[in-house]
Amino acid sequence: MKNIFHFLLLLLIFSQFFAAAQSSKYRHLVGSNLEVAMNPVYSPDGTMIAFTKGGYTGIYVYNLETDNATQITDELSAGYGFKWSSDSKSILSRVARYEGPRRFNSLKIFDVQSGAPTQISEESTRMPYLPEWAPGNSKVILPQRDGLKIFETGKEPFFLENESPIVVYSLNDKIVVKDLSKETETVLVPFNGQKYLNVSLSPDKSKIAFEVYGGNLFVMNIDGSELIDLDVGYNPKWSPDSKSLVYMITEDDGHAFTSADIFMISVDGMNKRNLTKTEDEIELNPSMSPDGKTIVFESFLNGSIYLMNLD
Repeated sequence: MKNIFHFLLLLLIFSQFFAAAQSSKYRHLVGSNLEVAMNPVYSPDGTMIAFTKGGYTGIYVYNLETDNATQITDELSAGYGFKWSSDSKSILSRVARYEGPRRFNSLKIFDVQSGAPTQISEESTRMPYLPEWAPGNSKVILPQRDGLKIFETGKEPFFLENESPIVVYSLNDKIVVKDLSKETETVLVPFNGQKYLNVSLSPDKSKIAFEVYGGNLFVMNIDGSELIDLDVGYNPKWSPDSKSLVYMITEDDGHAFTSADIFMISVDGMNKRNLTKTEDEIELNPSMSPDGKTIVFESFLNGSIYLMNLD
């Protein structure tokens, strides 16, 4: 009987220690089952996290210094694929408006402090691709089936340290590397007849991460050489030193997610780590802080966004 008591006591102490360790590793920021928060993205200066609500409606900004969240727009689809400007003062988005069954898309830039919108494109019923900031913030690029369209933003140029004029995007069955200063481009075709998702240029502009539709996650040099298969993975985000990626691995039943965890891997395919490693949670859509010390992600089951310290 005494041995059983000691075992239960040790079990209790261990569970309390584990809970404390978990609570120190995870920090709930915002969201609940009643007020779903999703798709978190760190600002380039690391002080804020932008996110959206269910159905990608609206964009909100959580201030890590004040622990307050502010809505900057309530427009439909604004929360899907939005992008921070490099000065952390604006957010670019493709928003939607409906007239009956017809969908009209336009590009808008939202001021983070005031929420004031600036529409930089005309409305269109055909806008299948997402916009990207061109380096320096003064222009926005929008891939189209017949090439690339460029919009002026009206913002003062703001270049990050060592920022180059290179942009990378997917177009049909190709990955395009374009130098905006020279108006030259290189077309890469890693696999014939495939479509590419979540194409992302590393911070040092030397590598490209991408997914093959229905396939695996890959990394290659910006010239298309040294293609590395990282196995199954979705929604990759670069570490600030360009040496690693954080991403998610999910499983589903054809209707909903059944499991998911956040992973981290070196760009050479080594040192793969499961960062969340839970059986009763579904963690999605990671974003790494600019200093590489933390990530944020969403919990699909409880509609919340969490911050996690990286060891």
